[in-house]
Amino acid sequence: MGLPNACAAIALSLALSACVVVPVLDREEDDPAACKTFTKSMSLKMLEAHQNISIRCHDEECLGVILASAAVTAGSAVISGSIVLTGNTVHWLEYQGTCNDGILNATKQRFLDTLDKPKAAPEVQPNS
Repeated sequence: MGLPNACAAIALSLALSACVVVPVLDREEDDPAACKTFTKSMSLKMLEAHQNISIRCHDEECLGVILASAAVTAGSAVISGSIVLTGNTVHWLEYQGTCNDGILNATKQRFLDTLDKPKAAPEVQPNS
């Protein structure tokens, strides 16, 4: 397979890839008592580019197109998954650090409470 045929096969696979995975923002909770964060949680969504595509393969080039379209789908899943994982980690850390029921905020408050408590004076033993 020559370079022009390879380029044509790659271009065709990009145009005909069946599914693409994209990151989307999750809906916000409408609870007014909920903690408001700057970052938002994310999830993955599968989008179908074309629903009724039938390809009949009779040679290696056609098989290459199908394999390339599978690679596009897998690549979009890996890249979008990395974006969602990173975004949700930042969102979790922000929530835990700023919201009242967060682990980091609760631990910080317990530490500050221990600093506010007066320390008991040690008992002095008389020398006899």
